[in-house]
Amino acid sequence: MLSELFHLDKILDVCDKILYFLKVNLLFLIFNLPVLLFFLFVGISNVREYLPFFLLCLLPAGPAFSAVLFAMNRMLHGTQTGAWKDYREGYTDELPKKILLTAIQVVLLWIFWTNVEFFSLQMPCLPLLILFFVLFAGTVLMTPNLYLLASRYQMAVKDYLRGAVLLTVTKPALTFGNLAAAVFLLMLLEIKAGTVVLFMASIYAFLIVFMNRKVVRMLDEQAGAGVN
Repeated sequence: MLSELFHLDKILDVCDKILYFLKVNLLFLIFNLPVLLFFLFVGISNVREYLPFFLLCLLPAGPAFSAVLFAMNRMLHGTQTGAWKDYREGYTDELPKKILLTAIQVVLLWIFWTNVEFFSLQMPCLPLLILFFVLFAGTVLMTPNLYLLASRYQMAVKDYLRGAVLLTVTKPALTFGNLAAAVFLLMLLEIKAGTVVLFMASIYAFLIVFMNRKVVRMLDEQAGAGVN
Protein backbone atom coordinates (compact mmCIF):
# COMPACT_ATOMS: atom_id res chain seq x y z
CA MET A 1 0.00 0.00 0.00
CA LEU A 2 2.77 2.42 0.95
CA SER A 3 4.63 1.46 -2.22
CA GLU A 4 1.58 2.28 -4.33
CA LEU A 5 1.16 5.63 -2.60
CA PHE A 6 4.84 6.39 -3.21
CA HIS A 7 4.51 5.65 -6.92
CA LEU A 8 1.31 7.69 -7.10
CA ASP A 9 3.05 10.61 -5.43
CA LYS A 10 5.88 10.42 -7.97
CA ILE A 11 3.41 10.33 -10.86
CA LEU A 12 1.57 13.37 -9.49
CA ASP A 13 4.87 15.18 -9.04
CA VAL A 14 5.78 14.53 -12.68
CA CYS A 15 2.34 15.74 -13.79
CA ASP A 16 2.79 18.92 -11.75
CA LYS A 17 6.12 19.59 -13.43
CA ILE A 18 4.65 19.00 -16.90
CA LEU A 19 1.80 21.40 -16.11
CA TYR A 20 4.32 23.94 -14.83
CA PHE A 21 6.25 23.72 -18.10
CA LEU A 22 3.02 24.08 -20.07
CA LYS A 23 1.70 27.05 -18.09
CA VAL A 24 5.00 28.96 -18.26
CA ASN A 25 5.23 28.32 -21.99
CA LEU A 26 1.64 29.54 -22.54
CA LEU A 27 2.44 32.71 -20.59
CA PHE A 28 5.48 33.22 -22.82
CA LEU A 29 3.30 32.88 -25.92
CA ILE A 30 0.68 35.28 -24.56
CA PHE A 31 3.32 37.88 -23.77
CA ASN A 32 4.69 37.50 -27.31
CA LEU A 33 1.46 38.09 -29.22
CA PRO A 34 3.06 40.71 -31.52
CA VAL A 35 5.49 38.12 -32.91
CA LEU A 36 2.77 35.48 -33.22
CA LEU A 37 0.54 37.93 -35.08
CA PHE A 38 3.45 38.81 -37.37
CA PHE A 39 3.94 35.13 -38.24
CA LEU A 40 0.18 34.71 -38.72
CA PHE A 41 -0.54 37.73 -40.92
CA VAL A 42 2.83 38.53 -42.52
CA GLY A 43 4.54 35.14 -42.51
CA ILE A 44 7.93 33.90 -41.38
CA SER A 45 9.13 33.85 -44.99
CA ASN A 46 8.76 37.64 -45.12
CA VAL A 47 10.93 38.41 -42.09
CA ARG A 48 13.78 39.68 -44.24
CA GLU A 49 11.52 41.98 -46.26
CA TYR A 50 9.88 43.45 -43.16
CA LEU A 51 12.88 43.17 -40.85
CA PRO A 52 12.45 46.50 -38.96
CA PHE A 53 8.79 45.71 -38.26
CA PHE A 54 9.66 42.16 -37.20
CA LEU A 55 12.36 43.41 -34.83
CA LEU A 56 9.88 45.87 -33.36
CA CYS A 57 7.52 42.96 -32.70
CA LEU A 58 10.37 41.24 -30.86
CA LEU A 59 10.58 43.89 -28.14
CA PRO A 60 8.35 41.97 -25.69
CA ALA A 61 10.36 38.77 -26.26
CA GLY A 62 13.35 39.76 -24.11
CA PRO A 63 11.51 40.27 -20.81
CA ALA A 64 9.28 37.27 -21.60
CA PHE A 65 12.25 34.95 -22.23
CA SER A 66 13.95 36.28 -19.10
CA ALA A 67 10.82 35.40 -17.12
CA VAL A 68 10.84 31.85 -18.50
CA LEU A 69 14.52 31.48 -17.55
CA PHE A 70 13.72 32.73 -14.05
CA ALA A 71 10.92 30.19 -13.69
CA MET A 72 13.02 27.33 -15.07
CA ASN A 73 15.83 28.19 -12.69
CA ARG A 74 13.38 27.76 -9.83
CA MET A 75 12.17 24.50 -11.35
CA LEU A 76 15.74 23.22 -11.57
CA HIS A 77 16.36 23.96 -7.89
CA GLY A 78 12.91 22.80 -6.75
CA THR A 79 11.91 26.22 -5.39
CA GLN A 80 9.01 26.93 -7.77
CA THR A 81 5.92 28.44 -6.15
CA GLY A 82 3.52 28.50 -9.10
CA ALA A 83 3.76 29.17 -12.83
CA TRP A 84 2.06 32.56 -12.82
CA LYS A 85 3.74 33.80 -9.64
CA ASP A 86 7.23 32.77 -10.78
CA TYR A 87 6.71 34.10 -14.29
CA ARG A 88 5.36 37.43 -13.03
CA GLU A 89 8.24 37.85 -10.61
CA GLY A 90 10.79 37.07 -13.31
CA TYR A 91 9.05 39.39 -15.78
CA THR A 92 8.54 42.45 -13.59
CA ASP A 93 11.93 42.42 -11.84
CA GLU A 94 14.11 45.09 -13.50
CA LEU A 95 11.55 45.30 -16.34
CA PRO A 96 12.71 48.69 -17.73
CA LYS A 97 16.27 47.38 -18.02
CA LYS A 98 15.10 44.23 -19.79
CA ILE A 99 13.10 46.27 -22.28
CA LEU A 100 16.12 48.49 -22.87
CA LEU A 101 18.36 45.44 -23.33
CA THR A 102 15.96 44.04 -25.92
CA ALA A 103 15.75 47.40 -27.68
CA ILE A 104 19.55 47.64 -27.86
CA GLN A 105 19.82 44.10 -29.16
CA VAL A 106 17.22 44.50 -31.90
CA VAL A 107 18.80 47.78 -33.01
CA LEU A 108 22.19 46.06 -33.22
CA LEU A 109 20.66 43.21 -35.20
CA TRP A 110 19.07 45.68 -37.61
CA ILE A 111 22.32 47.66 -38.05
CA PHE A 112 24.50 44.58 -38.56
CA TRP A 113 22.09 42.87 -40.96
CA THR A 114 21.62 46.08 -42.96
CA ASN A 115 25.38 46.26 -43.37
CA VAL A 116 25.53 42.58 -44.34
CA GLU A 117 23.08 43.22 -47.15
CA PHE A 118 24.78 46.48 -48.15
CA PHE A 119 28.25 44.96 -48.44
CA SER A 120 26.92 41.85 -50.19
CA LEU A 121 24.54 43.50 -52.70
CA GLN A 122 25.04 47.25 -52.97
CA MET A 123 28.79 47.56 -52.53
CA PRO A 124 30.37 44.08 -52.44
CA CYS A 125 33.23 43.95 -49.97
CA LEU A 126 34.07 40.53 -48.58
CA PRO A 127 36.05 41.62 -45.45
CA LEU A 128 33.30 43.99 -44.29
CA LEU A 129 30.63 41.45 -45.21
CA ILE A 130 32.35 38.85 -43.02
CA LEU A 131 32.85 41.37 -40.20
CA PHE A 132 29.21 42.42 -40.01
CA PHE A 133 27.95 38.87 -40.44
CA VAL A 134 30.12 37.77 -37.50
CA LEU A 135 28.78 40.68 -35.44
CA PHE A 136 25.21 39.78 -36.39
CA ALA A 137 25.74 36.10 -35.53
CA GLY A 138 27.43 37.02 -32.26
CA THR A 139 24.50 39.24 -31.28
CA VAL A 140 22.14 36.34 -31.90
CA LEU A 141 24.33 33.81 -30.09
CA MET A 142 24.64 35.94 -26.96
CA THR A 143 20.84 35.99 -26.49
CA PRO A 144 20.61 33.10 -23.96
CA ASN A 145 23.49 34.50 -21.88
CA LEU A 146 22.09 38.03 -21.99
CA TYR A 147 18.68 37.12 -20.62
CA LEU A 148 20.03 34.49 -18.26
CA LEU A 149 22.03 37.25 -16.59
CA ALA A 150 19.05 39.61 -16.71
CA SER A 151 16.83 36.99 -15.09
CA ARG A 152 19.17 36.54 -12.16
CA TYR A 153 21.26 39.62 -11.37
CA GLN A 154 20.74 43.33 -10.87
CA MET A 155 23.37 45.18 -12.87
CA ALA A 156 23.76 48.15 -15.16
CA VAL A 157 22.67 47.60 -18.76
CA LYS A 158 26.26 47.85 -20.03
CA ASP A 159 27.30 45.15 -17.54
CA TYR A 160 24.60 42.79 -18.82
CA LEU A 161 25.88 43.32 -22.36
CA ARG A 162 29.52 42.97 -21.38
CA GLY A 163 28.82 39.83 -19.37
CA ALA A 164 26.83 38.24 -22.19
CA VAL A 165 29.60 38.94 -24.70
CA LEU A 166 32.26 37.55 -22.37
CA LEU A 167 30.30 34.37 -21.66
CA THR A 168 29.60 33.85 -25.36
CA VAL A 169 33.26 34.27 -26.33
CA THR A 170 35.01 32.63 -23.37
CA LYS A 171 32.62 29.66 -23.03
CA PRO A 172 32.45 28.33 -26.61
CA ALA A 173 31.25 24.89 -25.50
CA LEU A 174 28.26 26.40 -23.73
CA THR A 175 27.61 28.73 -26.65
CA PHE A 176 27.58 25.74 -28.97
CA GLY A 177 25.33 23.86 -26.53
CA ASN A 178 22.86 26.74 -26.43
CA LEU A 179 22.81 26.81 -30.22
CA ALA A 180 22.48 23.03 -30.50
CA ALA A 181 19.50 23.07 -28.10
CA ALA A 182 17.76 25.68 -30.25
CA VAL A 183 18.44 23.74 -33.46
CA PHE A 184 17.20 20.51 -31.87
CA LEU A 185 13.93 22.12 -30.79
CA LEU A 186 13.45 23.63 -34.25
CA MET A 187 13.88 20.15 -35.72
CA LEU A 188 11.26 18.81 -33.31
CA LEU A 189 9.01 21.71 -34.28
CA GLU A 190 9.18 20.61 -37.90
CA ILE A 191 8.29 17.04 -36.92
CA LYS A 192 5.59 17.64 -34.29
CA ALA A 193 4.72 21.34 -34.33
CA GLY A 194 1.37 21.05 -32.53
CA THR A 195 2.91 19.46 -29.43
CA VAL A 196 6.35 21.09 -29.36
CA VAL A 197 4.99 24.64 -29.57
CA LEU A 198 3.21 24.07 -26.24
CA PHE A 199 6.50 23.41 -24.42
CA MET A 200 9.18 24.89 -26.70
CA ALA A 201 10.17 28.00 -24.73
CA SER A 202 10.04 26.21 -21.37
CA ILE A 203 12.15 23.27 -22.55
CA TYR A 204 14.71 25.53 -24.23
CA ALA A 205 14.97 27.76 -21.15
CA PHE A 206 15.33 24.72 -18.88
CA LEU A 207 18.14 23.38 -21.08
CA ILE A 208 19.87 26.76 -20.96
CA VAL A 209 19.61 26.93 -17.18
CA PHE A 210 20.73 23.32 -16.78
CA MET A 211 23.74 23.58 -19.12
CA ASN A 212 24.88 26.87 -17.58
CA ARG A 213 24.34 25.89 -13.95
CA LYS A 214 28.09 25.66 -13.17
CA VAL A 215 28.77 29.08 -14.65
CA VAL A 216 25.82 30.54 -12.74
CA ARG A 217 27.08 28.94 -9.52
CA MET A 218 30.49 30.51 -10.11
CA LEU A 219 28.91 33.91 -10.74
CA ASP A 220 26.77 33.52 -7.62
CA GLU A 221 29.88 32.90 -5.55
CA GLN A 222 31.62 35.92 -7.05
CA ALA A 223 28.57 38.15 -6.55
CA GLY A 224 27.64 36.69 -3.19
CA ALA A 225 24.16 35.97 -4.60
CA GLY A 226 21.88 33.21 -3.48
CA VAL A 227 19.80 30.99 -5.68
CA ASN A 228 16.47 32.54 -6.72
